[in-house]
Amino acid sequence: MKGTLSKNLINTLHDVRPLYGAAFMMAISLNALWTTMPFIVRNIGGSEDHVGYAWAANMLGYLVCLLLAGAALGRHNPKNTTRVASAVIFVSSLMMSIVVYLVLSKELVGNITLIWTVIAAGTVAGAAMSLFWPFLMSWVSEDFEGPTLNRRLGTYNGSWSSAAIIGPLLGGILVETNTVFPIVFAAAGVIFCFLLLNIANDGSIQSSPFSGKDDKPVAGCENIASLKRLRWMARISLFSSWACLGVTRSQFALLFTGLGFSETYFGIMVTIFGICNFAVMTIIGRCAFWHFKSVLLLAVQVLLSVPLLLIIYGRSLSIFALSLIIMGCCFGFAYSSHLYYGACGSKKRSIQMVIHETTLSLGVIVGSGAGGYFAKNIGLYWPYRFALILLAIGLVSQLVLLLKGRYTRESAK
Repeated sequence: MKGTLSKNLINTLHDVRPLYGAAFMMAISLNALWTTMPFIVRNIGGSEDHVGYAWAANMLGYLVCLLLAGAALGRHNPKNTTRVASAVIFVSSLMMSIVVYLVLSKELVGNITLIWTVIAAGTVAGAAMSLFWPFLMSWVSEDFEGPTLNRRLGTYNGSWSSAAIIGPLLGGILVETNTVFPIVFAAAGVIFCFLLLNIANDGSIQSSPFSGKDDKPVAGCENIASLKRLRWMARISLFSSWACLGVTRSQFALLFTGLGFSETYFGIMVTIFGICNFAVMTIIGRCAFWHFKSVLLLAVQVLLSVPLLLIIYGRSLSIFALSLIIMGCCFGFAYSSHLYYGACGSKKRSIQMVIHETTLSLGVIVGSGAGGYFAKNIGLYWPYRFALILLAIGLVSQLVLLLKGRYTRESAK
């Protein structure tokens, strides 16, 4: 009996579950850090545009190195690349914590060089993420289709999105206690992520992000053209949702505290977002009623405008909470939809994961970067108006894709 239990324990440690654990630990670290980054930058003397540029630079580093890594390195071993990424992110977080500590302890608040050093450290961490998320997702989903693929992606999404519930709340409490604490917490979480990656041993160990085969027919989808159209519609929703998140997680943090609310309450607001995101991802990861329903993607695009309007005209905690509830639900659906439509029918998943991560990176770069510029130079509420314009353009683009597909089908009859 004892031998059987030991064998089962060993099998458990060497299957897919450590990968879910690694996703959780990395996500809780990044959520605690980047939820509080607006306050960290503010506390060391940065302005609204520095706040916006911090996350935009992080995701720009991620985007550029995501493409360069695939083009320059060819084939990758997911276990090695994810461990290298974790190590670099840890060193970057450690460097960031040292700089922030020196700024606050040596009365160097407002030093532009040190502010940009913190932003640069975040950029390096973003670059390292190019060797983490796409390859971890490919590792989890490789060689699976249909219900099994949906369950695996659903569990993976549940892992990192559950961390998005806890991370912001912890970050808000930590940053209100001490500006350096969220960075130290993030570095510690990355260490645990590294340990979990070391014991993981599941599925295909080789993965090439820029070598894929043609799509194959998928049950429930009319044809390959329909699948590709849904991918593009989901891509538009993914970009839009992350652009809204880029605005909300950067500029709304300053607007929120400017209205008299504390950093801890902001952490609670982002936690509400995380709960809704987690709930939606978990539910749709366990069922298939939403598959190949293009009207749901249109609905998400429309609903994403509601939280932005609530932020523009709201002044109470209840209104802000409602806005993040709606945004969390829409965000979860958009993310899961694009991940599923990209993975299903693809014989090689890594290239779709790269596209997925590239799309959301562009969303953050545009939302956070432009949001910071508009907030500093035009007005505090212009980032949300800009996001509304992006949503409108996205909705029109989705309608064009949908109508073009229907016209093509009718012409073929």
